[in-house]
Amino acid sequence: MRDQIGALATVPLFSMLGDQRLRRLAAHSAVRTIASGTVVATRGEPASHLLVVESGALAAFHDSTQGRRVNLGDFHAPCAVDKAAVLDSGGHTATWQASGTTRLRRIPRDEVLALVDDVPAVRRHVLAHLAAQVRHHQTERIRATLDDATARAAAWLVQAAATHGRRIPLPQGQQGLGEAIGATRVTTNRALRHLARDELIRIEPGALVVLAPELLAHRAASSSR
Repeated sequence: MRDQIGALATVPLFSMLGDQRLRRLAAHSAVRTIASGTVVATRGEPASHLLVVESGALAAFHDSTQGRRVNLGDFHAPCAVDKAAVLDSGGHTATWQASGTTRLRRIPRDEVLALVDDVPAVRRHVLAHLAAQVRHHQTERIRATLDDATARAAAWLVQAAATHGRRIPLPQGQQGLGEAIGATRVTTNRALRHLARDELIRIEPGALVVLAPELLAHRAASSSR
C-alpha cells in the first residue's frame, strides 16, 4: 500500500492529498500493467473511471469517419488524463492507447467527484487545467486556420522540446508527426525539410534535433500573428 500511495502522490492532481485520502484512492481503484498498443478507452464510450498513468505513457487519437487519424498527443507519467470526460459524463474525448509498457490505474468517477467537492486545492487544480485547455484549443484553432504546415510542425517541435529536450524521438516516424499536426506524410516531410534547410532542426533516423530553439519558436509564431 505504501508503494501505491507514493505513486499516486507523484500525480499532480493528487499531490496535495494526505496519506489518509491517498490510501482511500488506492483501496478503491484498480491498477495493472498493460502492453504497448493496448487500447484502454475508446472515444465516446462512458468515462466511468479516471485514467491515471503511473509509469509509461498513453497516446490520444481521434479517428474520422473517412479513416483519417489525428494524434492528439502523448501523455507521460505521472499524470491523469481525460479529466473533462469524467467531470461531464460526456464520454471519452479520445481513443487512448498505451505507448510502450504502461502501468495504469483506474479510479472510479465518484471518488474523483468527491475529491473535487471536498478538497479546495484539487478543485483549483481542475479549474486551472480546464482553463489551460480552453486557451490551448483557441490557440490551436487559430494556428490551424492561419498557419502553414511548416509553422504547425515548428510549433509541435517547440512543445515537444519542452518535454524531451532538444532531441525529440519520433517512434511513429513522420507519419505520426503528420497525424499530430493534421498534415499528410508528404506535406510533413516537406515542412521538415524547410526547417532543416533553415538550420532550425536536424533530421535523424527516428528523431528530430532542435538546433535553434528561439528561432524555431519564432517560426512557429510568425504565421499566426
